[in-house]
Amino acid sequence: MLGHYDPYLVALSVVVASFGGYVALDLASHARDAGRGRNGWLGAAALALGAGIWSMHFIGMMAMRMPVPVSYDILLTALSFFLAVGVSGTGLFAVAHGGGGRTTLAAAGLLTGFGIVAMHYVGMAGMRLPVPLIYDTLLVAASVVIAVAASTAALWLAFRTASPLQRLSGALVLGAAVVSMHYVGMAAASAAENAAGNAAGNAMGHAIGVGAVPAGDDLGLVLSTPSLAVGTGVGTLLILSLGLLSVLIDRRRSAERAAGQEARYRAVVDTAVDPIVVIDETGTIQSFNRAAETTFGYGAEEAIGANVRILMAEPHRSAHDGYMAHFRETGERRIIGIGREVEGRRKDGSLFPLELSVAEWHDGRQRLFTGIMRDITARKAAEDALHRAKAEAERAREEALAARDKAERADMAKTKFLAAASHDLRQPVQSLFFFAHALSDRLDGHPASPLLASMSESLNGLRTLLDSLLDVSRLDAGVVTPAVTEFALGPLLQRLADEYRGRAAEVGIALRHVPTDAWTRSDPALVERILRNLVENAIRYTESGRILIGCRRTGNGLRVEVLDTGIGIPEDKRDEVFVEFTQLANPERDRRKGLGLGLAIVRRLAGLLGHEVTLRSRPGRGSAFGLTVPSVAPRQVMKTCRPAAQPAANGGKGLVVVVEDDAIILLSMRTMLEEWGYEVVAAVSADEAVGTLTSLGQRPDMIVADYRLREGRTGLQAIRDIYGVCGVRVPALVLTGDTDPARIAEVQQSGHRLLHKPVAPEVLRSALTSAA
Repeated sequence: MLGHYDPYLVALSVVVASFGGYVALDLASHARDAGRGRNGWLGAAALALGAGIWSMHFIGMMAMRMPVPVSYDILLTALSFFLAVGVSGTGLFAVAHGGGGRTTLAAAGLLTGFGIVAMHYVGMAGMRLPVPLIYDTLLVAASVVIAVAASTAALWLAFRTASPLQRLSGALVLGAAVVSMHYVGMAAASAAENAAGNAAGNAMGHAIGVGAVPAGDDLGLVLSTPSLAVGTGVGTLLILSLGLLSVLIDRRRSAERAAGQEARYRAVVDTAVDPIVVIDETGTIQSFNRAAETTFGYGAEEAIGANVRILMAEPHRSAHDGYMAHFRETGERRIIGIGREVEGRRKDGSLFPLELSVAEWHDGRQRLFTGIMRDITARKAAEDALHRAKAEAERAREEALAARDKAERADMAKTKFLAAASHDLRQPVQSLFFFAHALSDRLDGHPASPLLASMSESLNGLRTLLDSLLDVSRLDAGVVTPAVTEFALGPLLQRLADEYRGRAAEVGIALRHVPTDAWTRSDPALVERILRNLVENAIRYTESGRILIGCRRTGNGLRVEVLDTGIGIPEDKRDEVFVEFTQLANPERDRRKGLGLGLAIVRRLAGLLGHEVTLRSRPGRGSAFGLTVPSVAPRQVMKTCRPAAQPAANGGKGLVVVVEDDAIILLSMRTMLEEWGYEVVAAVSADEAVGTLTSLGQRPDMIVADYRLREGRTGLQAIRDIYGVCGVRVPALVLTGDTDPARIAEVQQSGHRLLHKPVAPEVLRSALTSAA
């Protein structure tokens, strides 16, 4: 090309190119580390790189001193600037967001190189010279190669320089490459020899004139070449300096924020109650908090820089380096993100259990691992204690089960003994009664009759004693099961009053009762036994006066009372009278005053039924025993057409209620019983039987019930329902085809006779006759 270069302007172009490269690399490096505003910093880096390249190009062109006037087209010159910035930004964004792979880098370098070449030759085309320019093909190609290489190098360096020295070295290389590309491109241009003297300035259009311009030519605003070049360089350097300053300020703020975050992190870590240890990929300890110092016995200055193996027990202690090498090679995560229990090793060599969880993270430069540990010595001790306690509890449970089984066997043996005693003791007593009765018929009027009468009295005492002892034993053994139903209290109290009124009159005592229409829910047989014992006790210990049997309402319940004008009971003896064989006014143990078991049986039966027994007494004035029972809504009670002892009007054998849910069996049994001379009420359910009896107004003489009835009910329940409306217990037979021992035991405990189906007619007839 015509002319020569100004060495100072050439030097200025090199400085601008290198400084622009340094600022661009610094901004790109900052964009790589920035979390927020990354694209903004990438844009600033593109502007710095493009402005540096364009400014170097413009200053380099003005460094050429030519003997002809030179001017520059404003539009093409501006276009060259935007090309420089645009292609620089495109390349940087492509590499930043494309992952930095070789393909992405090559494509971005090629695009950016061609863009810079285009920027250079557009800028050259913006030069207005009086002579046309021609270009050397080889040098143009060389400039293109240099431009692509320089662009690729610039993009590669943009995200790989970490320290200022690396960025400076990269900037010098980048600046030299850009300058080389520019001056090779300038060398490729030359003036055409046949047009050296032609005047080309008349068609310059919108141009800025520079250099020596002939007088009389109007070139617009005229500036000297050195002044424009220096101004462009200074302006570019100033803009680049502002960009570099903004990076420095942002880095300082980021460092302050990081320092604050580090301080907060350190405060959290150091005040954590659990040990926290940070290691790098080689297993070297980078952080060791105070809890770790306390737990492991190492100071932070001892632990930091050491291998984490010092905190481990075998076999992990020897194998840890292999674990880390395997992880670096394969990336396989075996314990990261998974909590587990391991053994830790203190400085003194002692081992202890701990719970460990490991997390992986990056600080932008390297991979780190945070281990959070917890000393679980106390928890393990508690778990061991809990296991021991569970084992002891299991042993205690097994012992308790064994004791329960032993007690159950003892209860079973006791039950068997009671059954045997009840049978074996009653059998000879029954025989003695039969023999005594036979002798009384034969010795009537014989001198030995008084002796026989004494013997009979002794037998009655023996029977009473035997019944009482067996009753107490059965209650203690728990073999008495209440048969609870709803029944009327009025008939029961009337029957007791009628039964005991004559006996009381024999000893000069007036006994009466107060009628009641109240109903209760309980076992009528056991309630009757309680009231009988209370009435007999009142007769024994009342020398004169009266006895009153009645019922009164108390809130939601009823209290059945037996009041007498007897000897009374001192206050300090009121609990004692309920103890077995306790008799306050019978020191001589007169059998006519009982055995001292009646009130003991009363308390046991009341406890079994869940009823309360009350006692009020004043010595010398009498006593009042009460039994508190629940109150229920009364039901209709049938009117008895004839007394129980009066024969039927038609001379029949009595009224039999048959409850059987099988219609054929019910019909055949009814026919057979009527042929035998019985009146029969046949029903398939207890409700039907109760309804028929109520409408007839008759009390049955006998009940025959099948055990299994409809809707899950039993014959025992039907008998209790009939007892409830009759107000009196009548003989009952239970028929069943069930051989289950539990069913047999249930019927036997109820006191009713059990007959197994099929029942022969003569067996049933004998049972009815015996029961009647």
